[in-house]
Amino acid sequence: DAQRSRQNEPVVISDVREGTFSGGLPYLALGSGEPLIYLSGSTPNHRNPKPGLERTLTLRTIKPLARAGFEVYFTNRWPGMVPDISFAEVAERHADAILDHFGQPIDVLGASTGGSLALQLIADRPDAARKAVIACAAYTLGPLAKDAQEKMLRSVEATGGYSGELILDSLQAKIRWRWIRTLLAPLAMLAAKRVAIENPTDTIAMLRAEYAFDLRDRLRNISTETLVVCGAQDPFWTPEMFAETAYRMPNGKLIMYRNRGHALVTAPEFFRDVTAFLRG
Repeated sequence: DAQRSRQNEPVVISDVREGTFSGGLPYLALGSGEPLIYLSGSTPNHRNPKPGLERTLTLRTIKPLARAGFEVYFTNRWPGMVPDISFAEVAERHADAILDHFGQPIDVLGASTGGSLALQLIADRPDAARKAVIACAAYTLGPLAKDAQEKMLRSVEATGGYSGELILDSLQAKIRWRWIRTLLAPLAMLAAKRVAIENPTDTIAMLRAEYAFDLRDRLRNISTETLVVCGAQDPFWTPEMFAETAYRMPNGKLIMYRNRGHALVTAPEFFRDVTAFLRG
């Protein structure tokens, strides 16, 4: 009863705090309460989002969790990655950072690339995670995700940045209505020119590492209580891949939204269901 009473109290969200975990992992922290590591999706630069549009979009994904009573640590990868790093090595550094900072396992939520990383983390280092949420990700990249990853890698290797065509391909995958894609096409071309990759080596290292990621044969050995949450309209993975990821894990659970796609992490039902899962 006392716990329920505390959960129903109004939550005051404090100012955004910036910091760096051990291993050089940059984070933005928001809220107070039970700590929650939020592993970001793919980003062009390994740093905290800059004030302005970058930070506004980031806060949109974590404010509802902070309002729900979590102290959310939006965490990116570290700058200065070696080019041939493995996904397991990236997960290892995150696990070490969690235990160094908190001294105990805490809840971990990862979205897209962050979801792949969260899955790798609980496979290799279950001692660092109490519960895990895998959002918009599965045991390996789906067919369209793998193709997009390869195109991104070729683009960054050749030019040091993303091409306009690559952003348009991403729009076609994420937005079902052709007329909206047509309207946004000029903005996509402009965005490609304005997205500055400050250290292409970092971007290339992460793209290569995730491209090789595949945990299908290890899922049955993952004991962490895990929620796989996804959209049935997500073009980057098949619904069967999401379902298999959840059901091969002994303590896995699946929530699939019929009419959601890859950009589900700002949906009200996503925050509702994630909060319910993490609170047991």
